Amino acid sequence: MREAEQEAEQPAATSSPARAPRWRVWFATARPVTLTASVAPILVGTAVAAWQGGFHLGLFALTLLAGMLLQAGVNYLNEYFDWKYELDTADSLGSTTVIFRGQMTGAQVLGMGLGCFAVATALGVWLIALIGPAILLFGIVALFIGYFYSARPFKFAARGLGDLMVYIAMGLLMVWGAYFVQIPRWSWAAFAASVPMGLLVVAILNMNNIRDYHDDLAVNKRTLPVRFGRRFALRYQAALVYGAYVATTLFVALGLLVPHLALALPWPALLVWLTLPMALRETRGVFAAGERDPILRLGVRRAAALHLQFGVALAVGVALAAILHIAV
Repeated sequence: MREAEQEAEQPAATSSPARAPRWRVWFATARPVTLTASVAPILVGTAVAAWQGGFHLGLFALTLLAGMLLQAGVNYLNEYFDWKYELDTADSLGSTTVIFRGQMTGAQVLGMGLGCFAVATALGVWLIALIGPAILLFGIVALFIGYFYSARPFKFAARGLGDLMVYIAMGLLMVWGAYFVQIPRWSWAAFAASVPMGLLVVAILNMNNIRDYHDDLAVNKRTLPVRFGRRFALRYQAALVYGAYVATTLFVALGLLVPHLALALPWPALLVWLTLPMALRETRGVFAAGERDPILRLGVRRAAALHLQFGVALAVGVALAAILHIAV
């Protein structure tokens, strides 16, 4: 998923970009500023588990590192396969273009992606040893979606299925998975928390696809904006962003996210509404932008920032609800 700004991802500008330190190029190609998209859902899932009485710092650290490595691996593989299948060019907005500029070879980018997957898998095996074999399912599904997000034969992203796959992997699986490593059972609260987080992470992807609309159209990459048009994509973006607030409020009101153990105890979970001004600024900016407006680059960054801040607010709200319950 290419959901961050190149300015923030690429090494600092020099007179000769190819002379940038190798480690910096490799690090930038992992798109480190995008990794908050895996941090936020893990924070939320862990907060829900902590509220229900289960929190182990070591398990949280292992889960967080594995999630970030999985996403970094997906970023490398996306870079590689879009280059291999000629979906990117040297001028593509959503590519770091390191292969085109000769800063990394295709084999190196592929190797880094598979290496990230390998380390994440090793951490997953460690978690299995600590928790039990049930966690294996989370890992298998995450690796499958992550690899075939860009790779043949499925190429989910190029066939308009990227949104669904991202929702499953970085919404449901990451939130519930973070919960499951703390308390290994199904949780309706974790499921409820995964819905707004999934909607907002898809909003990052959709904002990325709006920005790349003309590039993707030129190579027949069938993202949802390419399939249904830019106007649909803009309305879809608003529905994803505002849907996260509606879903959170609904789940709190129904007692699914934080049960109504006492009057007003669940309402700290609605701290997410403090992030609404950022959501309004993002959607208004996107609707006002032209098709090649530079603000679309900033829109991806804002969508990622909103996802992180919303996730932190939700995690803090759940924690406060737990503290109030204990106090009562």
